[in-house]
Amino acid sequence: MDWQAFHQEIKELSDRIDYHPDTIIGITRGGIVPARILSSSLEIKSMYCLTVRKERGERRVVTEVLDNLVGKNILLVEDMLETGRSLIIAKEYLESKGAIVKTACLYVMSCSEIEPNYYLRQVQNTKKFPWE
Repeated sequence: MDWQAFHQEIKELSDRIDYHPDTIIGITRGGIVPARILSSSLEIKSMYCLTVRKERGERRVVTEVLDNLVGKNILLVEDMLETGRSLIIAKEYLESKGAIVKTACLYVMSCSEIEPNYYLRQVQNTKKFPWE
């Protein structure tokens, strides 16, 4: 996938999002670029990054969002879901902080444990993005 194709895919995903979040949060590393472009497309200036890391077999959030999230509408973004575990952990973390969370992702594999609120399509194989 080249940058032009990626931007077209993001535009198509953006057109499907019928939600107006207060903040967009990208899961590092893969969700950062899609989150940034979605923030422009959806005209949302507030954006953060959240890192979920697998340590000793368990995933956990290793960064903190310092703003008060109580009652905030969050769009949590990832590029692609294989198992979906990072998205699940990040969503649970944000909800534990009082946020109202919807999720977006370009591609979802059938083995994912979560279906995002917004996604472009289901795929059988991982995709290579222009920033990789």
